[in-house]
Amino acid sequence: MNRRVVHTRGGLPADVLTVIEEPEPEAPAHGQVLIRTTAFPVHRGDLLAVEAYRGTAPEPVPVGVEATGVVEAIGPDTRVAPGVEVGGRATVFPLPGGWSQWILADAEIVVPVPDELSDEVAAQMLTNPLTAVMLRREAEHHLALGYDGYLVQAAAGSSVGRLVTGVMQY
Repeated sequence: MNRRVVHTRGGLPADVLTVIEEPEPEAPAHGQVLIRTTAFPVHRGDLLAVEAYRGTAPEPVPVGVEATGVVEAIGPDTRVAPGVEVGGRATVFPLPGGWSQWILADAEIVVPVPDELSDEVAAQMLTNPLTAVMLRREAEHHLALGYDGYLVQAAAGSSVGRLVTGVMQY
């Protein structure tokens, strides 16, 4: 059985998100990788997308865009990134429906996870660093304020906040 988090209308996530059960995905086709999810992050953007959804969906809309897990199968004649192998850990982004027990992902978005990273850290390793880099680039190019090498952000103890600090120290 595969459990997925979905919604059929917009609103507060606590009010509109639900878990559905469905059959596990079929074996991956050419160009696909089947992953058993072990962790996925809950990004504010995921929740904002649910809140902003307009109308009512005829089919459940999957939630989440990033996940980490164990590679269970690779489609026939599929080229994968070095280090992606059956039994190994991998993370994916962007993948609509990442909040799911099983995900079927296009091989080009599957990235191997180094042994020294926990699943919880690996599940954040694609979106959060991109956000930190984009924040820094925006600060560097902001015409009204300029950029003097310092950036103040209010993400407190968040993952993005820690990454921005790390990016700024190079």
